[in-house]
Amino acid sequence: MADWLDVAGRLEEGRPAVEHTQRYVQACRAVGYEHPDLTSRPAQIRDWYDSEEGLDLRALDRDCVHLEAAAIAITEASRIQRGQAAALAAAWTGRGGDCAVGFVHRHCEAGNALAVEVRAAALHCRSLRDDLWHLVDAKVAAAIAIDDRTLAQRPAWLAAAAAVTTGATDATEADELVRHHIKPYVDNDIRVDWLTAMRSTLTRAAASYDTVTDRLASAPRADFEIPGDLWFDRESPDLPLPAEPTTGPTTGPTTGPTTGVVTAPAAVLPAQRSDGVPPAPPAPPDSGPAFAVDSAIPTGAGSASGFGNAGGIDAVGGLAGLASRIVAAMGDLLGSAAGQLTDPLAADDPVGTLDGSDAADESAHADDPGEPERSEEPDREDGRANAEEPQLGEQAVGVVGEAATPPVVEPPPAGAPPVSPAPAAPPHPPAEASTPCEIAADELPNAGQ
Repeated sequence: MADWLDVAGRLEEGRPAVEHTQRYVQACRAVGYEHPDLTSRPAQIRDWYDSEEGLDLRALDRDCVHLEAAAIAITEASRIQRGQAAALAAAWTGRGGDCAVGFVHRHCEAGNALAVEVRAAALHCRSLRDDLWHLVDAKVAAAIAIDDRTLAQRPAWLAAAAAVTTGATDATEADELVRHHIKPYVDNDIRVDWLTAMRSTLTRAAASYDTVTDRLASAPRADFEIPGDLWFDRESPDLPLPAEPTTGPTTGPTTGPTTGVVTAPAAVLPAQRSDGVPPAPPAPPDSGPAFAVDSAIPTGAGSASGFGNAGGIDAVGGLAGLASRIVAAMGDLLGSAAGQLTDPLAADDPVGTLDGSDAADESAHADDPGEPERSEEPDREDGRANAEEPQLGEQAVGVVGEAATPPVVEPPPAGAPPVSPAPAAPPHPPAEASTPCEIAADELPNAGQ
């Protein structure tokens, strides 16, 4: 006798009866008997009987034990939590304490609900275990009982079935036995009773599985809150993520990492024209103190080297643009000095209207950097017109060099505008040297040539 829940052992007990039935059905098929559920394939009887082969009800029984243990552990944990909730309520008062105690109580309720469902799952599994065992046992018992109906005729029937199946030469008597005795037994007992027992076992086993799975699936889900639910809304929308930087296609290939190269602004580097003519100088600034001219003129030898490093300006276009701005500034600042040089009355006093002290005062006022100079509008316009003449590159270098050299009095150029004739006056004494302002005013008309 097989042990309880030993499916393999119990099926083995009914194996001889199934083998007898299989031989009877094969012999009937040899004499022309056909049935779709019995004679479709040679081992069809064994297939019906072995439908529960491999079923391990002992493993299912162990699962039931584990589920019951889990239910007991959950129940004990809920009991401990209820005690902690009471201690928490006594130790923490106020709104925060009420929230914490309510959270623990909800956790205990969820634990109790889970324990109930786990215990119910254990009961459902136990019910499935028992149902399957009863079905297997009943099927084996039915197979043995149906085979025992022919216990008295079994030896003769088995011999006749073997003779017909193997095709023995002297099988007439065996053929008659199969046709008149075995075939009615197969068509009545096997086709009706035995086949019904096998089908019933399959149907009821499937129904047992469906019942348990449906009950487990219909159980409510246990919802355990997390501590964050005390402060944050679970349904609150997520914070927007920062937008990812979009990278577009580059306009050209890059040969390597770029370095921090400082480029001069457009106002510092004047653009070069295609015809070689330097650009027009910008608008002259407002007049300032006279000493600004001396600070703008570099000191040193009378050559372009006195400028030092001009920030990448070349020797032609860059110096020309720089000289144009210097000349324009000088035209504004030294307008009054140019007017005095071109005015014969400012050069000397032929009629003696000014005495020596007055002339000295005038010279002091002309060179005083702290007093703003007065200029006349025609002279300023002439200076601006001459400053805007093209081809200033080489002339500008000469002007800067001459301004840095010791002052030398030169006659006015041929292209200078005519001046009013002055009365004859004695030349300046050689001991008196011209000031830088006077030299710059004399050279101002040559800037545009």
